Amino acid sequence: MLKLNAVLSLPGGGHLLCGEIFTTTPDARGRIQGSFRYTKEYLSTPDAFPLDPVHLPLGTAEIEADRPQGVHGVFEDALPDDWGRALLSAKYHIPRAEQTVPNLLKFLGTSGLGALSFYSGKENAYVDPSAAIHNLSGIVEAALNFDAGLPVDGNDLKALFICGSSPGGARPKALIKTNDGRQWIAKFPKLNDRYHVEAIEAGTLCLADNAGLNVPNFFIQKAGKRSVLLVERFDMTASLGRNHMISMQTLLDADGYYNLSYSDMFLIINKFSSKPRKDTDALFRQMVFNAAISNTDDHLKNFAMLHTEFGFCLSPAYDLLPDIYHNREHRLSFPQGAGTLPPDRKILERIGHVYKVSNPVRIIGDIYQSVSCWQDVFEEYDVPQKDIQRLEPAISRGLSRIQP
Repeated sequence: MLKLNAVLSLPGGGHLLCGEIFTTTPDARGRIQGSFRYTKEYLSTPDAFPLDPVHLPLGTAEIEADRPQGVHGVFEDALPDDWGRALLSAKYHIPRAEQTVPNLLKFLGTSGLGALSFYSGKENAYVDPSAAIHNLSGIVEAALNFDAGLPVDGNDLKALFICGSSPGGARPKALIKTNDGRQWIAKFPKLNDRYHVEAIEAGTLCLADNAGLNVPNFFIQKAGKRSVLLVERFDMTASLGRNHMISMQTLLDADGYYNLSYSDMFLIINKFSSKPRKDTDALFRQMVFNAAISNTDDHLKNFAMLHTEFGFCLSPAYDLLPDIYHNREHRLSFPQGAGTLPPDRKILERIGHVYKVSNPVRIIGDIYQSVSCWQDVFEEYDVPQKDIQRLEPAISRGLSRIQP
């Protein structure tokens, strides 16, 4: 039996023990039984809110986790994906058989993204998991060597373990602090990349910003001979507190990243958002943008809701890329029976009217106008011409579907 205390970092600073997680050891098939219950201290707090409004309503009852991982999805949201989990396991020498979700949460401790931290027994002291930006070059080289299975210098490996084992995603990342104290997620290249992914993502974020999407601050930083994309953390508050995050994958109880449809997310927003009209417009805008740039990697883990002083709301857009994997079909289905291929302008307009989007025709026009300049924007971010030429068919195909 493993018991974990779940601690919620507050937006204004400070933290509160919000609940307890109980899990069994895995059975012969690897399944884990588990449950969660809120603490009386948390329930008595005037600002208490459900960590997961679908699966963890406020109350004194112990709530079973009906998942083979043994914990509710909102807690697994705090863990990184493949690359970060591999780094976390290497950092603490966790054998493969013990790399269960509850065990990884125990080792993650206070270093995860979002507002939740975890500890067993005595409370862990908070350790800032971010590295100073002047150490970026060494961390990038350490990440590349670790990813390739090559030896890593001891000091660089130690720094990488601290800042690189908590960000999500399958690609190498680290948490970086700039000289003004602001916190960023640094995204690194991989040795086997076929595209200059960081430059392409920076250009795509610029396009999204021009198209009216809510995107985090970002910039490209040179680290030796390599380019690193830094994206500002939107789970951090101005007072260095935290905003709670929950993925759409968790809210929709999806088994994988790629199930369900944009329509399911519209329903979640309508039911749980504190600003449903604003968030409906924002999700529609992001859906049309994804169709326009052929962002086929639009899975449910790439959409989240934040809990702020006003309640739950849609997070800024993140992990935006054209179809660098040549998938053609989107991971999420489009509403109104459009399927996984990008719908045309008339269908998008109909979707907008069905979900009562404010002026869908104008939103589609804004995105078409902004994305039409994609080659100029990508050149500004030093995307090589060979990458632009390889992306051109997919983006042109997406734009042609929404052309006036």
